[in-house]
Amino acid sequence: MNISIDGDEIVADLDQKHKRGEGDVRPWLQYQGQWSFMGSPSSVNGSVVFNGRKCFSFGPFCGKQSILDVFKDDDYILKTLTAEGAKMAINEWEDQENFCPLTIAVPNSPCFNNNCQKYDTVQQRNDCRSLARSYCATSCPTPFDMDTCKDRGCLTLGSFEQAEADSQLNSDPNETGQAPESAFEFQPTKIQTMVGGLVLDNTRQYVGGKHLSGLFALNKAELFCPSQGVNDPVADEWERRALCMMGVNADTRAEPKLDCPEDDLLKFNGLFQRSFGDEFGNAIRGDIAKLTSSYAVIIVYCAIMIGKCDAIHSGVFMSFVAVLIVGLTIASTLGLMGYFGVPNGNLNNNLYFLLLGLGVDDAFVLSSEYARHTEQNKDMSIPQRIAATARTGGISVLITSATDALAFLVGATTVLPALGWFCTYAGVSIVLCYTYQLTVFLPCLALNAYRVEANRIDCCCCCRLEARSPENPQGCCCCCLPQRAFQGGVLKRGLKGFMEKVTTPMGQAITLLLFAALTAGGIVGTTKIYKDFKLEWFIPDSSYVNQFFNVNSEYFATGTPITVNMRESPDAFEVQSGLHELYAYLNTTELVNQDVAVDSWYEEFMDWAVDPNQAVTTSASFTPSRTAANAAFTDRADFYNALHAWYRGTPGSRYRGSVIWASQACNVDGAVDVVPAGCDVSVGLKASRFNAELSLAATDKGTNRYTTMVSMRKKVDELIPGAFPYSFDFLYWEEVGVIDTELVRNLMVCGGVILVVIFALVPSPRIAIWVVLCVALSIVDTLGFMYFWDVTISGVSTIYVLICVGLAVDYAAHIAHMFKESTGSARERAIAAAERIGPCTFNAVLSTLLAVAVVGFSESYVFRIFFKVLFLVVIIAGAHGLWLLPAILSICGGSKDPEYVCNAGVQPARDKE
Repeated sequence: MNISIDGDEIVADLDQKHKRGEGDVRPWLQYQGQWSFMGSPSSVNGSVVFNGRKCFSFGPFCGKQSILDVFKDDDYILKTLTAEGAKMAINEWEDQENFCPLTIAVPNSPCFNNNCQKYDTVQQRNDCRSLARSYCATSCPTPFDMDTCKDRGCLTLGSFEQAEADSQLNSDPNETGQAPESAFEFQPTKIQTMVGGLVLDNTRQYVGGKHLSGLFALNKAELFCPSQGVNDPVADEWERRALCMMGVNADTRAEPKLDCPEDDLLKFNGLFQRSFGDEFGNAIRGDIAKLTSSYAVIIVYCAIMIGKCDAIHSGVFMSFVAVLIVGLTIASTLGLMGYFGVPNGNLNNNLYFLLLGLGVDDAFVLSSEYARHTEQNKDMSIPQRIAATARTGGISVLITSATDALAFLVGATTVLPALGWFCTYAGVSIVLCYTYQLTVFLPCLALNAYRVEANRIDCCCCCRLEARSPENPQGCCCCCLPQRAFQGGVLKRGLKGFMEKVTTPMGQAITLLLFAALTAGGIVGTTKIYKDFKLEWFIPDSSYVNQFFNVNSEYFATGTPITVNMRESPDAFEVQSGLHELYAYLNTTELVNQDVAVDSWYEEFMDWAVDPNQAVTTSASFTPSRTAANAAFTDRADFYNALHAWYRGTPGSRYRGSVIWASQACNVDGAVDVVPAGCDVSVGLKASRFNAELSLAATDKGTNRYTTMVSMRKKVDELIPGAFPYSFDFLYWEEVGVIDTELVRNLMVCGGVILVVIFALVPSPRIAIWVVLCVALSIVDTLGFMYFWDVTISGVSTIYVLICVGLAVDYAAHIAHMFKESTGSARERAIAAAERIGPCTFNAVLSTLLAVAVVGFSESYVFRIFFKVLFLVVIIAGAHGLWLLPAILSICGGSKDPEYVCNAGVQPARDKE
């Protein structure tokens, strides 16, 4: 890609941003100059050196792969390319026995010569070089004049020059013992990895394709900035402009603004290092409107359901207070956790919906209890009614809040840091939410009561109306509906009627049968749900990144690239047999894709070293012999001297990024004839690595990926102690390995805490046990039906399941508490509890459902999973709390006789067996 980045402009911007100038410490000065992927070639002592080169280099080569490699990425060749030339080059590409730096898209290329194809004997090499020299003299007479050079492969040949400053080809390959013949040895990339949907003619020649694939490796020189993290502004800008050339405006907020029209002929998709960050940000910004809509839905629903449809007795003000408390809770939690240094992870963004559900639920309970006390005790003062509300509704809220808070805080001991942070934030926020309900919502409820007694209009308290009874609402907002439309009470009457049917013997039998079937389905699903997670799931469906993954999966499916890294200790010389065995293991194990060559610096070095014509190792001794397949150096000094000679010469140039010397002076960027000053090769290597690719079969699912990673780690460590395989994807595979254990552990912890708290705050074992059972069944059923709805166990879904525990406790505990407070037979108590607190619980279920329904239309995986899991839990846990629990309590809850109510309060009645 012909993209040039002005590093001087970037440096000037950073100077201005950080208020630095001449004489100040400015680490970003390394970005000065003009930068491009290939860089600008220049001649230094007869060798080609590339200035401003941003690619990740393997010796003189840039790390890239595309169909353009077939044409050496030569602008002149591509501009003059014909259909026949393209077909000839593509079909010749895989048949090459040795790498030819010159083009294969023209008939007179030396690459087609048999001497250049074989390149084995001295005579063949000399003849090939003579032919290439003659060809380059005609095609590229002035190597650094791009306007006259018709084959820029001649520049690559120039980069191999070490001995002669006035020629482009070395005429004596044996002069120094490190002739560049290995630079001509290569394994061509398979055409099918670069072209998808290949079309062949009847002679098995390639004649067409549907998709093209390629990669460009950037060499990032990153700096750490506290406000932006680690980044390389040159690389980031190069990627932004590369995406723009593909028709993708990666960051519309960045300067300078770019015009990124899509190509008329080609449709581009891609995956760059910045892609995930860009698309995550776009997804979150796109979902902000949906989150705002969810809060608006909650406010409107609360305003309708908390109060009456009346200008005076409406609940608009209190609905805003309910949502305000959620905001206060979030702000206080962030401040408190920041003060104590608890990290705020991305998963904590899911906390807002948990608090919204719990906070609104508490508001419904307290408002309902206040209305009940007002209706039953009209002579009580407002402070007395608020106190009574705190005594009855406050205890109900305390039960759910204490249970949820303790469950989350104990769950914060998990080994997963992000999950632990979330549990800490959740536990603290629930405590604060309960505190604000008592210290903010109840006082505001009292203020609202004074407004009602003064007959002032809700949200417009400066205006008065004539006195009216809450049982006779007159409507509001100029509604012209019939009078009976404002009466309300439909939900309360409906729940009472429904519970009267459910608590009959037939209703109880049908209820138990239906929920038994639901539980059976949940258990089946729970046994089948599996662990899996892919980073691309976080990308919106319409994103170019997701489209890239879809095309890549269909036409270019490959395994996961890995590196096998060796440490400074044990010494490379001491573990030569282990290096041989590691190479053999990688070439035979079914975990590694055997269609992709294993890249081993050691094997390439030993192939060079055991060559009987190799001058550098003529006097070296090998065990068991020089010609043995497992030949190894017997002398440490010989090993490292030969290794550095190979490394600093052309033969080892491709592996300079795979070998790091312990003596810093020994590390070189270009070919040099002698050991650099200050280099002590005897110290050995600081680190080295092999490259391989895991097979698709070993990485198709989360469990398989984790098993592959663990088994390979174990085997590699056995062969070379301290060595380890690595891939960036391992970060997410690690989670898959422990997430199920952590989920079960946290659910068990939550279950234990719920058991203790429910039995402590609902001191009636025959009631408390059924609450715990309903919560347990709710979670099992939710997990089971997650499987049927294509939700896997991951860090994201685990967070949502833990949120569901809190909601499930709310739905069941309120019913149980009011059942305990009610009197009469078991059936009467169940009906009374449903009639008294059922509307509040139903409103909490419905309001949460309405809120999550908005984000169900999101393109973000996180929010879609959020919708699925919360939809399941509010339906399943709500049904268990509002339907199953009253049915069970009407059978097993026992009766309770009413007792005399005095002015001092309510004397508790005793349950009867």
